[in-house]
Amino acid sequence: MSTPNLFVRCLSHFFEWPVTELSSPHNAQLKVVFHRGRYKLITEGAIYSFSDLYSNFRIAFERFTWAAQKPESCLILGLGMGSIPDMLVSVFGKKMKFTAVEIDEAVTFLANTYVLGPKKIDVEVFTADAASFLEWHEGQYDLICSDVFVGDVIPDAMQTEEALNQMRRLLRPEGVLFFNRLNRFEADTKQNQAFFEVFKKVFPNGGHMDVSGNWMFVSDLSAFSS
Repeated sequence: MSTPNLFVRCLSHFFEWPVTELSSPHNAQLKVVFHRGRYKLITEGAIYSFSDLYSNFRIAFERFTWAAQKPESCLILGLGMGSIPDMLVSVFGKKMKFTAVEIDEAVTFLANTYVLGPKKIDVEVFTADAASFLEWHEGQYDLICSDVFVGDVIPDAMQTEEALNQMRRLLRPEGVLFFNRLNRFEADTKQNQAFFEVFKKVFPNGGHMDVSGNWMFVSDLSAFSS
């Protein structure tokens, strides 16, 4: 895959430059555009990835106390176009072992073609349903980033106390979970408040941060600056 030329890179700061479009059994439309000098993955009704401009995780990572935590491994539930490992390596300069779960092989192909491959970011990817993966996987991780959406909806199976307990099981003793949720409308806020009651049962020291229109739930608020 060739890098967009200077003309395209300049134009991308004014409008989205179409790159490719395909479909899969899991997504009727997967559209990659080049925008503001970055690749963006768009599905029906949602942006799945936007490099370091994927602001909800970027804001959360900026508040994370990296010097105190020093994570060496990261599990990503919902790879998208690889924004999370790309951001951690390219923006925050972190060298970690990355493992990801992505149900859609077409999404993994796009991530490897346009982001991870060209930047030589190594990610071990499991093609699986994230909730099922949590039940059988035996790894241990310093960070877990949950970013699983079907369009703009989180599957019910990822929001249960059982799923959260499985995430806790995969965290190392000092590990931290990031759980991304939409918070655009009043209905979202009500759902998030209900989810918070479940979240606190599993992670008593947890809480959430407002991150550019989303709520980022985290398993330990003390690992973040105010």
